[in-house]
Amino acid sequence: MNASRGGTRALTPEQMIASLWDKSRIEAVMLRFGRALDLGDWPAYRSCFADRFRVNFERLTGQPEVYVDADLWTRFAEVILSPVRRHHQYSNMSVSVDGDRAEGITYMVARHWKATDAGCPEYTQIGWYENTFGRIGGEWKITRLLHTYQWVSGNGGLFDFGDPALIKVMAQVFAPENRVDAA
Repeated sequence: MNASRGGTRALTPEQMIASLWDKSRIEAVMLRFGRALDLGDWPAYRSCFADRFRVNFERLTGQPEVYVDADLWTRFAEVILSPVRRHHQYSNMSVSVDGDRAEGITYMVARHWKATDAGCPEYTQIGWYENTFGRIGGEWKITRLLHTYQWVSGNGGLFDFGDPALIKVMAQVFAPENRVDAA
């Protein structure tokens, strides 16, 4: 047990440097994740994930947690977010590393904007991500993405859930066979 977990063993300088490096690399994944969303850089967004990973966006979608292919999840993000302008801000990052596995909390403010004749042109989510990460091929990747929020404001109607392309990709992402309890 090490000192950072309430134990008695002190870390060596090398262990402290390795721990700080891992934490900085995990924080970099989350910053790349947000920047890629804002720019619509879908290859960079995809690079943040393990090839298959767990996703819990139940607060937003009403759908249970799923275990999905990262390419499919990236396509979902592209379809739902491309029609709106986006701006994600992250803060209060807290990372705990245990070997090749880590947990992290990242506070977020996610702003969305779209010109519309149907109400406010903005929609904002205030909350955080509670993610798990794995070191895969020497790089940190998100292995579980849990999105939650404390509140939202604005016009959730900016997202067109009637769009045929979105309906199709959501049916694939949230298919019953992808549910974590079914996996």
